[in-house]
Amino acid sequence: MADNRSRTAKAPLVPVALILFTAFVLSACVQSKTPLLVGSKPLLGVQFQLNLYQDFTEGKALSVKTSVFRWNDTHYSLVSGDSSGVKDVVIQPFDDNFLIEAIYENDNAYLLGRKLAKGTYRILPIEQDDVDEATRSRTCATRNSVICVVQTRQQLDTFVRAAAARTAGYIMVGVISAAAR
Repeated sequence: MADNRSRTAKAPLVPVALILFTAFVLSACVQSKTPLLVGSKPLLGVQFQLNLYQDFTEGKALSVKTSVFRWNDTHYSLVSGDSSGVKDVVIQPFDDNFLIEAIYENDNAYLLGRKLAKGTYRILPIEQDDVDEATRSRTCATRNSVICVVQTRQQLDTFVRAAAARTAGYIMVGVISAAAR
């Protein structure tokens, strides 16, 4: 019985610890106030479904979100599902990866998608901590401990190149599939 109480007492700490860890990991993101990815094409077809797996523990995703996006001449717009506040998405090739601009209400956050297998991508947030302090000071238009705001594509690319070199850190896995029309 002591074992059961011990396990029960520890169980609520796991989600709280996970939430705190996620907040910490995503706390150094790179954003812009205006979209920086322009001239995009529908790289993933006219419409796609995204199954986003995140918060991995022992090789299993604790969180899965499904959303459908449709191309509307300049970007993909959310049609249905849970996108955690993302209304639109722009995707462009960047070397052998995809650069993703996730458009929220008044902010644009940046992610890097690395192909793992056909239709499956490792998605990493672009973080200000990917570069050294001198580069952050020189490159961020404004910043605090949580967000680095960039204003130009050149500034963004500085962080994207650094993120592309990163091999560890918080990950999400996105599985792209055709969506029913």
